[in-house]
This record gives sequence, C-alpha cells and structure tokens, in this order.
Amino acid sequence: MRAFSDEKERSTSLNTKSPSAVWERVTSTMKIPPGSIRSSVFTLVTSTVGSGVLSLPFATSQSGAIPAILLIIGAASTAYFSIWMLLKCSELSAEQGGTACTYQQLAGKCGGLKFLKFTKWVLVINLFGTTVAYMVVIATIVPAAIEAMSSSVDPNAWYLQRWFILLFVVAFIEMPLGLMKEMNALRYTSIIAIFWSLYLTTITIVEYFEMCGDASDDNSPKCFSESFQDERIVWGPTTFAGFAQTVPIMIFAYTCQPNVLPVYLEMSRPSPGRMLRVGRISITICTCIYVAISLFGYLTFTDNVEGDYLLNDYKHHREVLAGGFGLVLSVALCIPLFVHAGRFNIMGGQSSSKSNGVDAPYSQIPEPMESAIFDEVDSMNQDQMNGHSGNHENGTNTWAQYVFNPEVVQQFR
Repeated sequence: MRAFSDEKERSTSLNTKSPSAVWERVTSTMKIPPGSIRSSVFTLVTSTVGSGVLSLPFATSQSGAIPAILLIIGAASTAYFSIWMLLKCSELSAEQGGTACTYQQLAGKCGGLKFLKFTKWVLVINLFGTTVAYMVVIATIVPAAIEAMSSSVDPNAWYLQRWFILLFVVAFIEMPLGLMKEMNALRYTSIIAIFWSLYLTTITIVEYFEMCGDASDDNSPKCFSESFQDERIVWGPTTFAGFAQTVPIMIFAYTCQPNVLPVYLEMSRPSPGRMLRVGRISITICTCIYVAISLFGYLTFTDNVEGDYLLNDYKHHREVLAGGFGLVLSVALCIPLFVHAGRFNIMGGQSSSKSNGVDAPYSQIPEPMESAIFDEVDSMNQDQMNGHSGNHENGTNTWAQYVFNPEVVQQFR
C-alpha cells in the first residue's frame, strides 16, 4: 500500500512538471481580476507615463542632475497629495449625504451648478487636447523611426504620411479600445504599455554604460563616478529660465488625476485606503522610470541633449529605435484611457456599472424617465393603501409593476 502511494505521488510530481502544467501555472498567475489592486495600478501607471517622458533628459540639462531628481520627487509628492485630496473630498461628500464620484459632482457641491458645468468642460477640453497632442506624437515618431532604421525608405511613401498613420492607429487601436464598456477592460493593454516604458528605461541605462568611457569616440559621455565630480552636471546652470522650463515638465509628467476617480469607482472593493495604496504603488513606479530616463539620458549627452529623447544621437542603434516604436504603442494605448475618462465625465459617472462595489442597474436611467418611474411607484403604493390593486378600472397591473418591484425601487431613491 505504501509503495502504491509513493508511486502515485511520484507520478503526480512528474505531471506537475510537465510543460502543459507549467504553462497553466504561469498563465494562472497572469490573470488579473478586473477591479483588483494590480489592475488599477496598471491602468493608473499607463495613464501617467506618456510622451512627456521624452522631454525629461532635456529638463534635467536645464536644472542639473540633483535638482531634477528633487523636482521629480516633489512632483510625485504633489501628485499623491492631489489623489489623497480627491478621495478625501469624495469620502466627505458621502458622509454629508449623496456621493460625489466625478470632478463635476465635487465642483457642484463646492460651487453650485455653474461651477459644475465649468469644471466638466475644462476636463473635457483638457483630455481632448492631450489626446490630440498624443496623436501628433505618434504621427511624428513613426515616420522618423522608420526612416532611421532604413536609409532606402522613401520619405514621401504613402505609408509614412500622417493621414495614413493616424487613420491606421484610430481604426485599429483607438476605436476598438475606446468603445470598451469599462476602463477595466484595458488592464491587459496597460501591461503592454508598461512593458515598453520599462524597456525604454532599461535601454537608456544600458546605452549609457556602453557609450561611456569609449576611447574611440571623442564625444563619449563621462563615466558615472566621473560625471558626479563635475559640478555643472550635478547642479546644472542654476538659472531661473532653466527652472522655469523644468518645473512644468516635471509637474505635467504626473498628470493622472482625470483617471483617478474612474479607476476608484471600478475597483472591486472600493475604499480610500485601497485606492491610496494604488496611488502609492503607481507613483513609485512612475518615479523610478522618470529618474532613470532623466538621469541617464542626460548623462549620456549632457549639454548636447535634445528636447526630444528620440532625436539624440544613439548612432541608429536598433534597440533604441525599437524603444521608440514601443513608446508609440504605449502612447497609443494610453489614448483610450483618456477617452474613457472623458466619457465618464460627460456622462457624470454613469459609465461605470458599479458604485462602491454594489451593482447599480438603475444608474443609467435618464432623469425624466427615473422621475416618471418613481411617480408611478408612489401611485401604486397609494393604490395598495386604498385597497386597490392594479389600474383603477379593470384591475390590471400598471406597467411599472412589471418592470420594477416597488420595494427595490425605493432603495434607489
């Protein structure tokens, strides 16, 4: 009997080590439940890391390595504080009666209807402008990267024209992803975007250490220890104009606030504590990416660094060009998040199918119809109190009794 059990255990261990079992185990760990901490982190990081990362090395050259790192940390702290304020205001509004789950609802509680409408359209215009800027970045980077990879490519080729690139990206990426019902549906595309951001970060570091101290190149960068002995590299030019250029770039690199409340409402168990944890993890990841790209991108070219990271002379290294294509994909996958946030704000938060973890099937009923339903329910209740059942004359039930249970509808008043 003991020998039989030992043989069974041995066969079981062999089966668990089979390729199919290993693959099943790997894929099971890759499953990301919608509304989970991981899903929310991926979405928030993707909506934060965008094309602004290309300007970070230039911003560092205007302020110096140490001041730039301090500014990045300061901008990260400011972004986290803004997330905390949003969640705190939403929580306080719930305690005072009602919920404020969007920017305009918070604005309405603070400044009334006019301030609500103003905030709503400011957000929509901001998201629309950001989307247009990202589309311009895509249409600019793709032709430049293709031409850099192959000198035989005709710059006037139809597939390098802006109209074709934008049409292709909108038709095959933006529209299918932007029409998803919930932002949670983009959690796997967010992983792809984060992968390419981390790839570009890694390539930036690797390229620096490969290029530094190259005796055959007079323009090779100084090695790490030697660079930090140069006060101009460490502390920068320290001019007002330099800081005036650096601060806005660092601040806008953490623009994720329009997506905070939509992500929060789509969490499976939404609470301020869980969302703050998402914010901490997301901002930490973004800060690591920003510090690495800004520091090593700047140390590689110092005073010769370009305003656009991809315009720097990386000697047409294909891995850097691949990073450029990856950034294009990352930016393209970020645009649907802006579309969802804009739709969320226009609809007043009705795009989410859940509110505070409870299914809300009546959250998308138009207000006139909702009012009519509640009036009909009141009429039904009054008839029942008077001893009547149905439609006054013929005893048939009213239409609202077929559609809604009065006891259920009363819970949503």
